[in-house]
Amino acid sequence: MQLQWLYYFTAIAELEHYTKAAYRLHVSQSNLSHAMRDMENELGTKLFEPHGRNIRLTKAGELFLPYALRTLNTLESGINTLKEYTNPNTGSVNCAGFYSVEAFATDLLIRYRSETNRLGVQFQYGSQGWYDLRKNLLEGKVDLIFCTRIDAPQIGACYVGNHPLVALVPEHHPLARRKSLKMKDFQGVDFVAFDASGQIRKQVDQLFQERGIQVNLVMESPNDVILYGIVAAGHGVAIVPYPLLGVPYGTKILPIEDGIRERRIYLQWNQERYTAPAVEYFKNYVIRSGDVLNQYFRRKGIDFIPTE
Repeated sequence: MQLQWLYYFTAIAELEHYTKAAYRLHVSQSNLSHAMRDMENELGTKLFEPHGRNIRLTKAGELFLPYALRTLNTLESGINTLKEYTNPNTGSVNCAGFYSVEAFATDLLIRYRSETNRLGVQFQYGSQGWYDLRKNLLEGKVDLIFCTRIDAPQIGACYVGNHPLVALVPEHHPLARRKSLKMKDFQGVDFVAFDASGQIRKQVDQLFQERGIQVNLVMESPNDVILYGIVAAGHGVAIVPYPLLGVPYGTKILPIEDGIRERRIYLQWNQERYTAPAVEYFKNYVIRSGDVLNQYFRRKGIDFIPTE
């Protein structure tokens, strides 16, 4: 069955006239008649019958017409979807990143649409842990991710900025009277931590172990916002990426003077997978713009000073 036959068939069925259909389709009437005979021979039945000076569908033609129309409509829909997907001005970009950078990522997506006027581009953003980000990027489930560097040969990366780690303490905690903390100040405190699957947990555990610091682990979670709530409720102190939306209610942010390295955040993509133009344009925009996370901090007036 040739696809062209379906276009011919539906046009003749609508116009009920070979000459008019041939004119609309820009083919000769003889070619159109020949194509319909071939189609009828393949289907093993007559699709049209004479009706005065015109023609009309046979019962078999009436049964077949809805399926032909549905096939062509599905095809047209697929073509339109593909055109939209490959259009840098109307395509979609599927991004993901750490929970802690969600506010920055959302701001960046808005900035991109505003500065490039690509208002038709649709963005999706999902917050995930490092393990899921790596897995989903390698498997092609997301186009781009914002997180610490993934060590894999097929992953391309662009540095976007540093995200410092800070102490978060309940506002009425004894440590809240301090301007800053050192790692030794965590000795013996009730501690709220990220769960064991996260990079921060591994980094903090290693620092505690190297310095012989023992804390009382009271609760753990993979989600920054949940940790904020636990700290605000007075259950313990935590080490978290600097909260981008400001000081969580009921807490105080304190810089840590020693031992905690800033997290270097990258935009990353899978170089072995096809990227649609909309994704490529956004990626290149970030590359051209430079350290967009650091720019975000400066625009928001975030300088990591201790909160009063």
